Amino acid sequence: MKKHTILVVDTQQDRTGGLPKILRDEGYSSLTASSAKEVLKKLKENHVDLIISDCAMKGISVNKLLERAEKPYSPPICIILTDEQEAEKRLSAANGNEYCWFLSKPWERENLVLTVRNALKYGELLSKNETLLETVGVLAAKDFSLEEKLQRILQLSLQQINAERGSIMLRDKQGDLVIKAASRKRLIGVKQFIEGENSVSAWVVKNGKPILVEHSKEDPRFTPSEKALYKTDNFLCVPIKNEKGVVIGVFNVTDKRDGRSITQEDEIILSGFISRIVMLIENAQLKEDLEEERRRLKIKNKELLALEQMREDLINMIIHDLKGPLGEITANLDLLSYVQLESQDRECLDTAIQGGENLLRMILNMLVVRKMEDGKLKLHYEEFDVCELIEGIIGKTKTLIKQKGMEVKTVIDENVFAWVADRSLIERVLINLLNNAIRYSHQGGKVEIRSRYNHKSKQLQMEVRDNGKGIPREFQQKIFEKFGQVDADFSDRKNSTGLGLTFCRMAVEAHQGKIWVESGEEKGSRFIFLLPLMQKSALT
Repeated sequence: MKKHTILVVDTQQDRTGGLPKILRDEGYSSLTASSAKEVLKKLKENHVDLIISDCAMKGISVNKLLERAEKPYSPPICIILTDEQEAEKRLSAANGNEYCWFLSKPWERENLVLTVRNALKYGELLSKNETLLETVGVLAAKDFSLEEKLQRILQLSLQQINAERGSIMLRDKQGDLVIKAASRKRLIGVKQFIEGENSVSAWVVKNGKPILVEHSKEDPRFTPSEKALYKTDNFLCVPIKNEKGVVIGVFNVTDKRDGRSITQEDEIILSGFISRIVMLIENAQLKEDLEEERRRLKIKNKELLALEQMREDLINMIIHDLKGPLGEITANLDLLSYVQLESQDRECLDTAIQGGENLLRMILNMLVVRKMEDGKLKLHYEEFDVCELIEGIIGKTKTLIKQKGMEVKTVIDENVFAWVADRSLIERVLINLLNNAIRYSHQGGKVEIRSRYNHKSKQLQMEVRDNGKGIPREFQQKIFEKFGQVDADFSDRKNSTGLGLTFCRMAVEAHQGKIWVESGEEKGSRFIFLLPLMQKSALT
Protein backbone atom coordinates (compact mmCIF):
# COMPACT_ATOMS: atom_id res chain seq x y z
CA MET A 1 0.00 0.00 0.00
CA LYS A 2 1.24 3.48 -0.91
CA LYS A 3 2.59 5.53 1.99
CA HIS A 4 1.21 9.05 1.67
CA THR A 5 3.42 12.08 2.37
CA ILE A 6 1.83 14.96 4.26
CA LEU A 7 3.36 18.46 4.59
CA VAL A 8 2.46 20.40 7.75
CA VAL A 9 2.79 24.19 7.32
CA ASP A 10 2.86 26.35 10.45
CA THR A 11 4.15 29.91 10.03
CA GLN A 12 3.96 30.57 13.78
CA GLN A 13 5.53 27.20 14.69
CA ASP A 14 3.12 26.69 17.58
CA ARG A 15 -0.40 26.34 16.16
CA THR A 16 -0.39 22.82 14.77
CA GLY A 17 0.43 21.06 18.04
CA GLY A 18 1.71 17.49 17.78
CA LEU A 19 0.41 16.95 14.27
CA PRO A 20 3.61 15.48 12.74
CA LYS A 21 3.86 12.79 15.43
CA ILE A 22 0.17 11.86 15.11
CA LEU A 23 0.53 11.53 11.36
CA ARG A 24 3.61 9.31 11.72
CA ASP A 25 1.77 7.14 14.27
CA GLU A 26 -1.02 6.69 11.70
CA GLY A 27 1.49 5.42 9.13
CA TYR A 28 1.98 8.58 7.08
CA SER A 29 5.27 10.23 6.13
CA SER A 30 5.32 13.69 7.71
CA LEU A 31 7.16 16.85 6.62
CA THR A 32 7.12 20.31 8.22
CA ALA A 33 7.64 23.88 6.97
CA SER A 34 7.29 27.31 8.55
CA SER A 35 7.65 29.68 5.57
CA ALA A 36 6.84 29.94 1.88
CA LYS A 37 10.47 29.31 1.05
CA GLU A 38 10.52 26.11 3.08
CA VAL A 39 7.22 24.95 1.56
CA LEU A 40 8.61 25.45 -1.95
CA LYS A 41 11.77 23.53 -1.06
CA LYS A 42 9.82 20.58 0.38
CA LEU A 43 7.52 20.46 -2.63
CA LYS A 44 10.43 20.37 -5.04
CA GLU A 45 12.23 17.62 -3.09
CA ASN A 46 9.22 15.42 -2.29
CA HIS A 47 5.95 14.31 -3.80
CA VAL A 48 3.43 15.66 -1.32
CA ASP A 49 -0.04 14.11 -1.30
CA LEU A 50 -1.60 16.44 1.23
CA ILE A 51 -0.86 19.82 2.81
CA ILE A 52 -2.10 20.72 6.29
CA SER A 53 -1.73 24.43 7.00
CA ASP A 54 -2.74 26.85 9.69
CA CYS A 55 -5.24 29.45 8.50
CA ALA A 56 -3.19 32.20 10.19
CA MET A 57 -0.38 32.02 7.60
CA LYS A 58 -0.03 35.02 5.29
CA GLY A 59 1.54 35.40 1.89
CA ILE A 60 1.35 31.69 1.05
CA SER A 61 -0.84 30.50 -1.80
CA VAL A 62 -0.53 26.73 -1.98
CA ASN A 63 -1.70 26.66 -5.57
CA LYS A 64 1.00 29.14 -6.70
CA LEU A 65 3.68 27.31 -4.75
CA LEU A 66 2.73 24.08 -6.49
CA GLU A 67 3.11 25.82 -9.83
CA ARG A 68 6.53 27.13 -8.86
CA ALA A 69 7.58 23.68 -7.71
CA GLU A 70 7.32 22.60 -11.38
CA LYS A 71 5.89 19.21 -10.46
CA PRO A 72 2.65 17.66 -11.71
CA TYR A 73 0.48 18.15 -8.63
CA SER A 74 -3.10 17.64 -9.77
CA PRO A 75 -5.23 18.38 -7.93
CA PRO A 76 -3.64 20.13 -4.90
CA ILE A 77 -5.35 19.01 -1.68
CA CYS A 78 -5.10 21.11 1.48
CA ILE A 79 -6.55 20.87 4.99
CA ILE A 80 -6.84 24.21 6.80
CA LEU A 81 -7.03 24.35 10.57
CA THR A 82 -9.29 27.23 11.52
CA ASP A 83 -11.71 28.64 14.07
CA GLU A 84 -14.69 30.98 13.88
CA GLN A 85 -12.53 34.06 14.52
CA GLU A 86 -10.47 33.24 11.44
CA ALA A 87 -13.40 32.74 9.07
CA GLU A 88 -12.33 35.62 6.83
CA LYS A 89 -8.86 34.18 6.45
CA ARG A 90 -10.24 31.02 4.89
CA LEU A 91 -10.81 32.80 1.60
CA SER A 92 -7.21 33.96 1.30
CA ALA A 93 -5.96 30.52 2.25
CA ALA A 94 -8.26 28.81 -0.25
CA ASN A 95 -7.81 31.01 -3.30
CA GLY A 96 -7.16 29.77 -6.82
CA ASN A 97 -8.13 26.20 -7.65
CA GLU A 98 -7.04 24.62 -4.41
CA TYR A 99 -9.26 21.96 -2.87
CA CYS A 100 -9.37 22.92 0.76
CA TRP A 101 -10.90 21.10 3.70
CA PHE A 102 -11.53 22.90 6.96
CA LEU A 103 -10.99 21.39 10.38
CA SER A 104 -12.23 23.46 13.30
CA LYS A 105 -9.98 24.13 16.27
CA PRO A 106 -9.52 22.81 18.84
CA TRP A 107 -9.33 19.64 16.75
CA GLU A 108 -9.48 16.12 18.10
CA ARG A 109 -7.25 13.30 16.97
CA GLU A 110 -10.15 11.17 15.76
CA ASN A 111 -11.54 14.01 13.62
CA LEU A 112 -8.09 14.85 12.29
CA VAL A 113 -7.35 11.26 11.26
CA LEU A 114 -10.76 10.91 9.62
CA THR A 115 -10.38 14.22 7.76
CA VAL A 116 -6.89 13.27 6.53
CA ARG A 117 -8.15 9.89 5.35
CA ASN A 118 -11.12 11.45 3.56
CA ALA A 119 -8.98 14.16 1.97
CA LEU A 120 -6.49 11.64 0.62
CA LYS A 121 -9.24 9.43 -0.74
CA TYR A 122 -10.90 12.42 -2.31
CA GLY A 123 -7.62 13.54 -3.84
CA GLU A 124 -7.11 10.13 -5.40
CA LEU A 125 -10.60 10.24 -6.83
CA LEU A 126 -10.15 13.69 -8.31
CA SER A 127 -6.79 12.87 -9.80
CA LYS A 128 -8.36 9.95 -11.69
CA ASN A 129 -11.39 11.89 -12.86
CA GLU A 130 -10.73 15.23 -14.54
CA THR A 131 -14.33 15.27 -15.70
CA LEU A 132 -15.34 16.09 -12.13
CA LEU A 133 -13.32 19.29 -12.22
CA GLU A 134 -15.01 20.39 -15.41
CA THR A 135 -18.44 19.58 -14.02
CA VAL A 136 -17.82 21.57 -10.83
CA GLY A 137 -16.98 24.52 -13.07
CA VAL A 138 -20.27 24.08 -14.91
CA LEU A 139 -22.15 23.93 -11.62
CA ALA A 140 -20.68 27.27 -10.68
CA ALA A 141 -22.13 28.83 -13.84
CA LYS A 142 -24.95 31.34 -13.64
CA ASP A 143 -27.06 29.76 -16.37
CA PHE A 144 -28.53 26.96 -14.23
CA SER A 145 -31.31 27.11 -11.66
CA LEU A 146 -30.84 25.60 -8.20
CA GLU A 147 -32.81 22.48 -9.17
CA GLU A 148 -30.75 21.99 -12.33
CA LYS A 149 -27.49 22.35 -10.42
CA LEU A 150 -28.57 19.93 -7.73
CA GLN A 151 -29.78 17.44 -10.31
CA ARG A 152 -26.37 17.57 -11.99
CA ILE A 153 -24.64 17.19 -8.62
CA LEU A 154 -26.81 14.18 -7.84
CA GLN A 155 -26.04 12.50 -11.17
CA LEU A 156 -22.32 13.12 -10.80
CA SER A 157 -22.14 11.86 -7.23
CA LEU A 158 -24.05 8.69 -8.06
CA GLN A 159 -21.61 7.99 -10.89
CA GLN A 160 -18.66 8.27 -8.52
CA ILE A 161 -19.89 5.44 -6.31
CA ASN A 162 -21.68 3.55 -9.10
CA ALA A 163 -25.10 4.03 -7.52
CA GLU A 164 -28.41 4.11 -9.36
CA ARG A 165 -30.75 6.05 -7.08
CA GLY A 166 -30.44 8.98 -4.72
CA SER A 167 -31.83 12.31 -3.64
CA ILE A 168 -30.74 15.65 -2.26
CA MET A 169 -32.84 17.21 0.48
CA LEU A 170 -32.37 20.79 1.72
CA ARG A 171 -33.86 22.42 4.79
CA ASP A 172 -36.47 25.13 4.31
CA LYS A 173 -37.02 28.23 6.44
CA GLN A 174 -38.93 26.14 9.01
CA GLY A 175 -36.01 23.73 9.31
CA ASP A 176 -37.78 20.81 7.63
CA LEU A 177 -36.37 18.85 4.69
CA VAL A 178 -37.58 19.28 1.11
CA ILE A 179 -36.46 17.03 -1.77
CA LYS A 180 -34.75 19.32 -4.31
CA ALA A 181 -33.25 16.67 -6.61
CA ALA A 182 -34.03 12.98 -7.04
CA SER A 183 -33.53 10.06 -9.41
CA ARG A 184 -37.30 9.67 -9.28
CA LYS A 185 -38.29 13.20 -10.27
CA ARG A 186 -41.85 12.77 -9.04
CA LEU A 187 -40.42 12.94 -5.50
CA ILE A 188 -39.06 16.48 -6.01
CA GLY A 189 -40.88 18.90 -3.74
CA VAL A 190 -41.90 16.29 -1.15
CA LYS A 191 -41.46 17.63 2.38
CA GLN A 192 -40.26 15.67 5.40
CA PHE A 193 -40.72 17.12 8.88
CA ILE A 194 -37.88 16.94 11.39
CA GLU A 195 -39.59 17.28 14.73
CA GLY A 196 -41.47 14.20 15.85
CA GLU A 197 -40.21 12.14 12.92
CA ASN A 198 -38.34 8.86 13.28
CA SER A 199 -36.86 8.82 9.78
CA VAL A 200 -33.20 8.27 8.89
CA SER A 201 -32.96 11.74 7.35
CA ALA A 202 -34.34 13.38 10.49
CA TRP A 203 -31.81 11.45 12.62
CA VAL A 204 -28.92 12.62 10.41
CA VAL A 205 -30.09 16.24 10.60
CA LYS A 206 -30.40 16.12 14.39
CA ASN A 207 -27.10 14.33 14.99
CA GLY A 208 -25.03 15.77 12.15
CA LYS A 209 -23.50 12.36 11.36
CA PRO A 210 -23.78 10.05 8.34
CA ILE A 211 -25.58 6.75 8.73
CA LEU A 212 -25.22 3.57 6.68
CA VAL A 213 -28.24 1.27 7.01
CA GLU A 214 -27.36 -2.28 6.01
CA HIS A 215 -30.90 -3.73 6.11
CA SER A 216 -33.42 -1.03 5.31
CA LYS A 217 -36.31 -3.48 4.88
CA GLU A 218 -35.94 -4.47 8.53
CA ASP A 219 -35.42 -0.92 9.81
CA PRO A 220 -38.57 0.58 11.42
CA ARG A 221 -37.49 4.08 10.35
CA PHE A 222 -38.46 3.24 6.76
CA THR A 223 -42.13 3.21 5.83
CA PRO A 224 -43.53 0.44 3.60
CA SER A 225 -43.85 2.93 0.72
CA GLU A 226 -40.20 3.95 1.13
CA LYS A 227 -39.00 0.35 1.20
CA ALA A 228 -40.85 -0.32 -2.04
CA LEU A 229 -38.76 2.35 -3.78
CA TYR A 230 -35.43 0.52 -3.29
CA LYS A 231 -34.08 -2.51 -5.13
CA THR A 232 -31.36 -3.37 -2.61
CA ASP A 233 -31.48 -3.56 1.16
CA ASN A 234 -29.00 -0.89 2.18
CA PHE A 235 -29.16 2.89 2.35
CA LEU A 236 -26.67 5.73 2.93
CA CYS A 237 -27.60 9.16 4.27
CA VAL A 238 -24.88 11.82 4.58
CA PRO A 239 -25.36 15.27 6.16
CA ILE A 240 -24.68 18.39 4.09
CA LYS A 241 -22.89 20.77 6.45
CA ASN A 242 -21.89 24.35 5.79
CA GLU A 243 -18.57 25.80 6.91
CA LYS A 244 -20.03 26.59 10.35
CA GLY A 245 -20.95 22.94 10.86
CA VAL A 246 -24.69 23.55 10.51
CA VAL A 247 -26.62 20.81 8.70
CA ILE A 248 -28.41 22.43 5.76
CA GLY A 249 -29.59 19.19 4.16
CA VAL A 250 -28.90 15.52 3.53
CA PHE A 251 -27.69 13.38 0.64
CA ASN A 252 -29.40 9.99 0.25
CA VAL A 253 -28.01 7.10 -1.83
CA THR A 254 -29.22 3.55 -2.48
CA ASP A 255 -29.15 0.76 -5.11
CA LYS A 256 -25.63 0.29 -6.46
CA ARG A 257 -25.67 -0.66 -10.15
CA ASP A 258 -23.62 -3.82 -9.66
CA GLY A 259 -25.99 -5.06 -6.95
CA ARG A 260 -23.33 -4.80 -4.27
CA SER A 261 -23.79 -3.14 -0.88
CA ILE A 262 -22.86 0.46 -0.20
CA THR A 263 -19.56 0.53 1.69
CA GLN A 264 -17.71 2.75 4.12
CA GLU A 265 -15.50 3.80 1.23
CA ASP A 266 -18.58 5.02 -0.66
CA GLU A 267 -19.47 7.09 2.38
CA ILE A 268 -16.00 8.65 2.42
CA ILE A 269 -16.16 9.49 -1.29
CA LEU A 270 -19.63 11.01 -0.99
CA SER A 271 -18.71 12.99 2.15
CA GLY A 272 -15.66 14.38 0.38
CA PHE A 273 -17.68 15.35 -2.64
CA ILE A 274 -20.30 17.09 -0.52
CA SER A 275 -17.75 19.01 1.55
CA ARG A 276 -16.36 20.53 -1.65
CA ILE A 277 -19.65 21.63 -3.17
CA VAL A 278 -21.53 22.75 -0.05
CA MET A 279 -20.59 26.39 -0.59
CA LEU A 280 -21.91 26.17 -4.13
CA ILE A 281 -25.19 24.74 -2.84
CA GLU A 282 -25.53 27.50 -0.25
CA ASN A 283 -24.80 30.23 -2.79
CA ALA A 284 -27.25 28.77 -5.30
CA GLN A 285 -29.92 28.46 -2.60
CA LEU A 286 -29.33 32.05 -1.49
CA LYS A 287 -29.66 33.23 -5.08
CA GLU A 288 -32.94 31.34 -5.47
CA ASP A 289 -34.26 32.81 -2.21
CA LEU A 290 -33.36 36.32 -3.40
CA GLU A 291 -35.07 35.72 -6.73
CA GLU A 292 -38.16 34.42 -4.96
CA GLU A 293 -38.17 37.47 -2.66
CA ARG A 294 -37.81 39.72 -5.71
CA ARG A 295 -40.79 38.02 -7.36
CA ARG A 296 -42.82 38.32 -4.15
CA LEU A 297 -42.01 42.02 -3.83
CA LYS A 298 -42.92 42.58 -7.47
CA ILE A 299 -46.34 41.03 -6.90
CA LYS A 300 -46.76 43.00 -3.67
CA ASN A 301 -45.80 46.19 -5.49
CA LYS A 302 -48.48 45.52 -8.13
CA GLU A 303 -51.04 45.00 -5.39
CA LEU A 304 -50.02 48.25 -3.69
CA LEU A 305 -50.21 50.15 -6.99
CA ALA A 306 -53.69 48.74 -7.58
CA LEU A 307 -54.72 49.75 -4.04
CA GLU A 308 -53.28 53.23 -4.58
CA GLN A 309 -55.24 53.55 -7.81
CA MET A 310 -58.43 52.53 -6.00
CA ARG A 311 -57.76 55.19 -3.39
CA GLU A 312 -57.08 57.80 -6.06
CA ASP A 313 -60.32 56.88 -7.82
CA LEU A 314 -62.19 57.22 -4.52
CA ILE A 315 -60.64 60.64 -3.91
CA ASN A 316 -61.66 61.77 -7.39
CA MET A 317 -65.20 60.61 -6.72
CA ILE A 318 -65.31 62.45 -3.38
CA ILE A 319 -63.88 65.64 -4.85
CA HIS A 320 -66.10 65.84 -7.89
CA ASP A 321 -69.32 64.26 -6.61
CA LEU A 322 -69.49 65.58 -3.04
CA LYS A 323 -68.02 69.05 -3.28
CA GLY A 324 -71.09 70.62 -4.93
CA PRO A 325 -73.83 69.16 -2.70
CA LEU A 326 -71.79 69.80 0.44
CA GLY A 327 -71.23 73.40 -0.59
CA GLU A 328 -75.00 73.85 -0.94
CA ILE A 329 -75.59 72.36 2.51
CA THR A 330 -73.07 74.63 4.25
CA ALA A 331 -74.38 77.69 2.35
CA ASN A 332 -77.98 77.04 3.47
CA LEU A 333 -76.89 76.34 7.03
CA ASP A 334 -75.06 79.65 6.99
CA LEU A 335 -78.30 81.39 5.89
CA LEU A 336 -80.07 79.86 8.89
CA SER A 337 -77.52 81.48 11.17
CA TYR A 338 -79.19 84.85 10.44
CA VAL A 339 -82.54 83.59 11.79
CA GLN A 340 -83.48 84.26 15.39
CA LEU A 341 -83.17 80.90 17.21
CA GLU A 342 -83.38 79.60 20.72
CA SER A 343 -80.10 79.06 22.52
CA GLN A 344 -80.23 75.26 22.20
CA ASP A 345 -81.21 75.44 18.52
CA ARG A 346 -78.43 77.94 17.89
CA GLU A 347 -75.91 75.55 19.42
CA CYS A 348 -77.12 72.69 17.21
CA LEU A 349 -76.91 74.90 14.12
CA ASP A 350 -73.40 76.07 14.97
CA THR A 351 -72.31 72.45 15.42
CA ALA A 352 -73.82 71.51 12.05
CA ILE A 353 -72.13 74.47 10.34
CA GLN A 354 -68.80 73.60 11.95
CA GLY A 355 -69.10 69.95 10.87
CA GLY A 356 -70.02 70.92 7.33
CA GLU A 357 -67.11 73.34 7.10
CA ASN A 358 -64.71 70.69 8.41
CA LEU A 359 -65.91 68.19 5.84
CA LEU A 360 -65.72 70.76 3.04
CA ARG A 361 -62.20 71.68 4.20
CA MET A 362 -61.15 68.01 3.95
CA ILE A 363 -62.50 67.83 0.39
CA LEU A 364 -60.78 71.06 -0.59
CA ASN A 365 -57.56 69.74 0.91
CA MET A 366 -57.78 66.69 -1.33
CA LEU A 367 -58.54 68.87 -4.34
CA VAL A 368 -55.60 71.21 -3.75
CA VAL A 369 -53.21 68.32 -3.03
CA ARG A 370 -54.23 66.73 -6.33
CA LYS A 371 -53.71 69.99 -8.22
CA MET A 372 -50.32 70.58 -6.62
CA GLU A 373 -49.23 67.01 -7.43
CA ASP A 374 -50.23 67.58 -11.06
CA GLY A 375 -48.53 70.99 -11.11
CA LYS A 376 -51.80 72.70 -11.99
CA LEU A 377 -52.22 74.93 -8.92
CA LYS A 378 -51.45 78.60 -9.51
CA LEU A 379 -50.81 80.81 -6.49
CA HIS A 380 -52.80 84.04 -6.22
CA TYR A 381 -50.68 86.50 -4.28
CA GLU A 382 -52.29 89.34 -2.37
CA GLU A 383 -51.35 91.60 0.50
CA PHE A 384 -53.18 90.87 3.72
CA ASP A 385 -53.13 91.86 7.37
CA VAL A 386 -51.68 89.02 9.46
CA CYS A 387 -53.53 90.00 12.63
CA GLU A 388 -56.90 90.11 10.81
CA LEU A 389 -56.16 86.73 9.22
CA ILE A 390 -55.53 85.09 12.59
CA GLU A 391 -58.57 86.68 14.24
CA GLY A 392 -60.75 85.52 11.36
CA ILE A 393 -59.47 81.96 11.69
CA ILE A 394 -60.28 81.89 15.40
CA GLY A 395 -63.79 83.13 14.61
CA LYS A 396 -64.32 80.30 12.12
CA THR A 397 -63.41 77.68 14.71
CA LYS A 398 -65.30 79.24 17.64
CA THR A 399 -67.83 76.39 17.80
CA LEU A 400 -65.12 73.75 18.16
CA ILE A 401 -63.28 75.95 20.67
CA LYS A 402 -66.45 76.28 22.76
CA GLN A 403 -67.19 72.53 22.62
CA LYS A 404 -63.72 71.67 23.95
CA GLY A 405 -63.71 74.50 26.50
CA MET A 406 -60.42 75.68 25.04
CA GLU A 407 -58.55 78.91 25.55
CA VAL A 408 -56.94 80.28 22.37
CA LYS A 409 -54.23 82.86 22.90
CA THR A 410 -52.55 84.94 20.19
CA VAL A 411 -49.07 86.44 20.36
CA ILE A 412 -48.47 88.66 17.34
CA ASP A 413 -45.28 90.65 16.76
CA GLU A 414 -46.20 94.31 16.55
CA ASN A 415 -43.67 94.68 13.72
CA VAL A 416 -45.67 92.25 11.56
CA PHE A 417 -48.53 94.04 9.84
CA ALA A 418 -49.04 92.95 6.26
CA TRP A 419 -47.64 90.10 4.19
CA VAL A 420 -47.81 89.03 0.56
CA ALA A 421 -48.87 85.44 -0.14
CA ASP A 422 -51.79 83.36 -1.37
CA ARG A 423 -54.13 84.39 1.42
CA SER A 424 -56.64 81.60 0.83
CA LEU A 425 -54.01 78.86 1.06
CA ILE A 426 -52.26 80.32 4.12
CA GLU A 427 -55.63 80.78 5.85
CA ARG A 428 -56.45 77.11 5.27
CA VAL A 429 -53.00 76.08 6.49
CA LEU A 430 -53.66 77.88 9.77
CA ILE A 431 -57.21 76.49 10.01
CA ASN A 432 -55.87 72.95 9.56
CA LEU A 433 -53.22 73.47 12.23
CA LEU A 434 -55.64 75.16 14.65
CA ASN A 435 -58.29 72.46 14.17
CA ASN A 436 -55.71 69.76 14.85
CA ALA A 437 -54.44 71.60 17.93
CA ILE A 438 -57.96 71.94 19.36
CA ARG A 439 -59.10 68.44 18.40
CA TYR A 440 -56.09 66.65 19.89
CA SER A 441 -55.68 68.77 23.02
CA HIS A 442 -57.11 67.87 26.40
CA GLN A 443 -60.55 69.17 27.32
CA GLY A 444 -60.20 72.71 28.69
CA GLY A 445 -56.67 72.98 27.36
CA LYS A 446 -54.82 75.92 25.88
CA VAL A 447 -53.79 76.65 22.28
CA GLU A 448 -51.50 79.46 21.27
CA ILE A 449 -50.98 81.10 17.86
CA ARG A 450 -47.79 83.11 17.41
CA SER A 451 -46.65 85.29 14.55
CA ARG A 452 -43.34 87.11 14.30
CA TYR A 453 -40.70 88.25 11.88
CA ASN A 454 -37.73 85.85 11.85
CA HIS A 455 -34.74 88.20 11.49
CA LYS A 456 -32.32 85.35 10.90
CA SER A 457 -34.13 83.90 7.89
CA LYS A 458 -35.90 87.16 7.02
CA GLN A 459 -39.20 85.29 6.82
CA LEU A 460 -42.60 85.37 8.45
CA GLN A 461 -42.69 82.72 11.18
CA MET A 462 -46.04 81.38 12.35
CA GLU A 463 -46.61 78.84 15.10
CA VAL A 464 -49.55 76.88 16.51
CA ARG A 465 -48.93 75.34 19.94
CA ASP A 466 -51.06 72.92 21.93
CA ASN A 467 -50.80 70.98 25.20
CA GLY A 468 -52.00 67.63 23.87
CA LYS A 469 -50.36 64.20 23.91
CA GLY A 470 -47.60 65.22 21.58
CA ILE A 471 -46.17 63.31 18.64
CA PRO A 472 -43.48 60.61 18.99
CA ARG A 473 -40.23 61.39 17.18
CA GLU A 474 -40.62 58.47 14.76
CA PHE A 475 -43.87 59.97 13.39
CA GLN A 476 -42.78 63.62 13.11
CA GLN A 477 -41.79 63.26 9.45
CA LYS A 478 -44.45 60.71 8.52
CA ILE A 479 -47.41 62.97 9.46
CA PHE A 480 -46.55 65.34 6.59
CA GLU A 481 -46.59 62.49 4.06
CA LYS A 482 -49.66 61.64 2.01
CA PHE A 483 -52.04 59.56 4.14
CA GLY A 484 -49.40 59.48 6.88
CA GLN A 485 -50.77 59.43 10.42
CA VAL A 486 -49.60 58.85 13.97
CA ASP A 487 -50.34 55.34 15.27
CA ALA A 488 -54.03 55.23 16.20
CA ASP A 489 -53.33 53.66 19.59
CA PHE A 490 -51.27 56.70 20.50
CA SER A 491 -53.14 59.60 18.95
CA ASP A 492 -56.81 58.56 19.20
CA ARG A 493 -57.21 60.15 15.76
CA LYS A 494 -60.60 59.70 14.11
CA ASN A 495 -62.38 61.08 11.06
CA SER A 496 -59.17 62.11 9.30
CA THR A 497 -58.21 61.77 5.64
CA GLY A 498 -54.49 61.82 6.43
CA LEU A 499 -54.16 64.74 3.96
CA GLY A 500 -54.49 67.79 6.23
CA LEU A 501 -50.81 68.12 7.06
CA THR A 502 -49.85 67.00 3.55
CA PHE A 503 -51.84 69.97 2.26
CA CYS A 504 -50.10 72.25 4.79
CA ARG A 505 -46.65 71.07 3.70
CA MET A 506 -47.38 71.38 -0.01
CA ALA A 507 -49.03 74.81 0.38
CA VAL A 508 -46.09 76.18 2.40
CA GLU A 509 -43.53 74.66 0.04
CA ALA A 510 -45.40 76.16 -2.92
CA HIS A 511 -44.49 79.51 -1.35
CA GLN A 512 -40.84 78.35 -1.13
CA GLY A 513 -41.33 78.05 2.63
CA LYS A 514 -40.74 75.33 5.20
CA ILE A 515 -42.93 73.59 7.81
CA TRP A 516 -42.02 71.24 10.66
CA VAL A 517 -43.12 70.11 14.11
CA GLU A 518 -41.36 70.14 17.46
CA SER A 519 -42.97 67.80 19.95
CA GLY A 520 -42.50 65.38 22.81
CA GLU A 521 -44.81 62.75 24.26
CA GLU A 522 -47.22 64.31 26.81
CA LYS A 523 -45.54 67.71 26.18
CA GLY A 524 -47.76 69.00 23.42
CA SER A 525 -46.80 69.98 19.88
CA ARG A 526 -45.49 73.11 18.21
CA PHE A 527 -46.14 73.37 14.47
CA ILE A 528 -43.98 76.03 12.82
CA PHE A 529 -43.86 77.29 9.27
CA LEU A 530 -41.83 80.00 7.54
CA LEU A 531 -42.96 82.10 4.59
CA PRO A 532 -40.44 84.10 2.56
CA LEU A 533 -40.95 87.80 1.95
CA MET A 534 -42.66 88.36 -1.39
CA GLN A 535 -42.29 91.71 -3.16
CA LYS A 536 -45.45 93.56 -4.00
CA SER A 537 -44.48 93.11 -7.63
CA ALA A 538 -45.75 89.53 -7.22
CA LEU A 539 -49.28 90.97 -7.08
CA THR A 540 -49.17 91.95 -10.73
